[in-house]
Amino acid sequence: MPEENSNENMQVSAINQVEEDIPVPAPTPSAAMPSMTPSAEMPQMPSSPSMSYDEMQSIVEEIIEEKWKDMLTSMGDITTWKVQFEDDMEAAKQEILRLQSRFDTMQAAMVGKVGEYETSMKDLSTEMKALEQVMQKILEPLTSNIKELGRIVEDLRARKK
Repeated sequence: MPEENSNENMQVSAINQVEEDIPVPAPTPSAAMPSMTPSAEMPQMPSSPSMSYDEMQSIVEEIIEEKWKDMLTSMGDITTWKVQFEDDMEAAKQEILRLQSRFDTMQAAMVGKVGEYETSMKDLSTEMKALEQVMQKILEPLTSNIKELGRIVEDLRARKK
């Protein structure tokens, strides 16, 4: 147990030493406290008389320039990207115009083919009507000739027997 007591004594004395080294502000009476003004509420930045406005401005500009360069390296050059995008958009527009031209040409060709088909069908219809009239004129004499030939053949067979 003597060891425990010596350890406790050493810890207590170390804590007492630390407490003695820490400065503690003296309490101020509340009546002596000035009214809270913006300057009393917010701590004021110590102004450095050695740094002028121009020096601060140049430091800020350097920081901004550095950040700008970092952004450009991470994103790439915006003007190059813009030019590339505009070129791609122009190429897409040209392709759309070429497709529209091809579509118009194809549509005109289709209309032409449909017109040719219509003309061909009209010609075919006219030829079919003409053929029908010819067949009507030929069919009656042809059938009568076939009937007459059939009678002649029957007569010749009857004579041969």
